[in-house]
Amino acid sequence: MQKRRLYLFGGWLVLMLGLLLAVVAGTLVGAKWGIGGSAQRMTQAVVMSVVVIPPIAYLYRRMHFYIGRPDVPAYAFRHLPHVVTGFMFAFILGLISLFAMHVFQVITIETWYSPLLWIRAMLFNVLIALFYEALPEELAMRGLIYDILRLRLSLWRSVFIQAIIFTTFSASISLLLVLIGLSPSASLLALPSNLILHFLFAIALALIREWTDSLWAAVGFHLGYLEVVRFLLMPVEYGASPIVTIKDHIMDGAGASMSVMVMILSAIFIPYIILVMRKKWKKVVV
Repeated sequence: MQKRRLYLFGGWLVLMLGLLLAVVAGTLVGAKWGIGGSAQRMTQAVVMSVVVIPPIAYLYRRMHFYIGRPDVPAYAFRHLPHVVTGFMFAFILGLISLFAMHVFQVITIETWYSPLLWIRAMLFNVLIALFYEALPEELAMRGLIYDILRLRLSLWRSVFIQAIIFTTFSASISLLLVLIGLSPSASLLALPSNLILHFLFAIALALIREWTDSLWAAVGFHLGYLEVVRFLLMPVEYGASPIVTIKDHIMDGAGASMSVMVMILSAIFIPYIILVMRKKWKKVVV
């Protein structure tokens, strides 16, 4: 029991340290050499992946050796094709939520832009997001930490507890960045709503992993979610046009926020129904 707790805390701590060092490195690059944008994000991605991925992979292997499991870890490369499954699942849900908001007149879809205007920026961001966010976070949270919880707990308790751990990670890093002056204190105003979003997002990712029996599906969905938000639902400046421009009928940003919430809730509901039906089917067969 004690070793399992050490592995769990070790995974959480490595992820915290990796993100903190990545933010610091990106800030120093920007301050010392005046480099921003793509170069700064690349620096953060390299630092995050170097600091987090090798230690977490090591802890994962040690954990399997400790419990005496002959099966391969959830990050085994034989499951790698599920990255596409998760990524496409996120994009489909993103499009459905966008059209739903349009149909219910929460937003109006104004202009669709040619892929030639945004595809290069999005592909570059996919690479950055993979090594800065999706892969390190999923390897630690829905990989090592989730597997440790599943050794003693039921599926549903493990799903909720890892979501709580992920939320505490998000809250801790946000507070720490404010305390050391790398993030404005005003950013804490959005913390409660962000934590709710992160909690639900973590539940969706864990259920997607259980549904597909692959950590790579969670990596793919995490990656797809980031691209959908950044280029489709809530476009931010990446040196390119967004996929689409929309007009909010309630207040600026409200329709996009509702689309994101619909997307995440759908990503919880669909795997949940599949898992419940799968369990019932197994009982019928037996």
